[in-house]
Amino acid sequence: MRQDGESAFGYLERIPEFAREKSPLAHCREFLGLLGNPDRGFQIFHVAGTNGKGSVCAFLTSMLCEAGVRCASFTSPHLADIRERFLLEGDMISEKDFTDAFEVVYQAVLQWTADGKSHPTYFEFLFYMALVAFRKLGASVLILETGMGGLRDVTNVVERPLACVITSISIDHTAYLGETVEAIARHKAGIIKPGVPVVFDDTCPQASGVITEQAAACKSRAVPVAGIPCELILENGRICLTLETSYRGERICPILSFPAPYQAVNAVLAVRAVEASGLPIGQDCVLRGLFGARWPARMEQVLPRVYLDGAHNVGGISAFLSAACLLKERMNPKRVWLMFAVSGDKEYRDMLREIMERLAPDICLLSGMHSKRALSSEELLKEVSGFSQTVELERFEYTAQALDILLTRMDADDMAFIVGSLYLAGEVRQAVLRHGTKGTVGTHA
Repeated sequence: MRQDGESAFGYLERIPEFAREKSPLAHCREFLGLLGNPDRGFQIFHVAGTNGKGSVCAFLTSMLCEAGVRCASFTSPHLADIRERFLLEGDMISEKDFTDAFEVVYQAVLQWTADGKSHPTYFEFLFYMALVAFRKLGASVLILETGMGGLRDVTNVVERPLACVITSISIDHTAYLGETVEAIARHKAGIIKPGVPVVFDDTCPQASGVITEQAAACKSRAVPVAGIPCELILENGRICLTLETSYRGERICPILSFPAPYQAVNAVLAVRAVEASGLPIGQDCVLRGLFGARWPARMEQVLPRVYLDGAHNVGGISAFLSAACLLKERMNPKRVWLMFAVSGDKEYRDMLREIMERLAPDICLLSGMHSKRALSSEELLKEVSGFSQTVELERFEYTAQALDILLTRMDADDMAFIVGSLYLAGEVRQAVLRHGTKGTVGTHA
């Protein structure tokens, strides 16, 4: 239990030491009873998938905020501050609200474990905190992202959401979810509830087959989303994405502040979810919300001509490359820089091979990270050396070293992509926010 003087943050970081197994959903429901069943006070959008969950949540949040709805979202993981997971109307909750929610859940845990029951896992504890915090703060609509999978995820304890959303599905977390797309899709499709509409990414036939089968079994309306016409445009000096779709029977052409074609499907998934929910959201709120949506490290321009993407699995890298290659073609840089770091449990060989073949960077900076899961830059160097004989390679022990080299050596007519891990994205965003544009692009003689 809690050590003398230990903060909420300190205790949460220790939970994996003594709570590793997911709790059965029946136990989760029982635990929520100790908290007064806070989930039953919200209208809920439940979002699962391999890639794109956070972006869909961001689009939903932005549209609802434009309509004046007091909405909250619980997402994961965080990049720098754990409170990034707890957003009220798009902003992190305060440290006080975070700590107050922790204390409520902690007292319930003391009662729970005193009866001989297992301590909640780290993610379960945070989920309970989110429900407690958002109830106190008066949220009416909750946008809820699954942690991993769906069927056995603690978020699947919710009983009747407004709509379920399943984003793109690809191979990831194979040790827990299975080694085929179909097996993984069965976990994701586990969030579908009887009679609740499910909006899903229909770009993978194997996943779509599983989802539509589960929807039919639950007598739930299945709403597929695929083939969204889109193109990159210049909007107020920034490269954005415009797309064509409909909203409640009328044609609309939203503009997204993301220079990434993969966001077209994510945006329309959010639009279809709003339609399916029946909430009174006007078309103007939809258009303003889609344009105003922000989600860190999703093809985010962190500095001029420097793009950061949190793609960290093969499916995510493929989507990232579709956007990166289009940007490369549009901007026609003198040189392309790549900064890459990755966790050792990812399919990094396949990720690197695809990057080298499709993006063909001129200079590649390989970095370690401040994470126990990080693959060493030495191991990365061995892999990249086997894929390309022309790329200029450098390796660094830490992110800050690689970022400093990138920003001081990069010319003004170069462009750079930073990708490979959400841990990397978090470290880069912290460094950029901490130092601003000090050491900006092209500062060397």
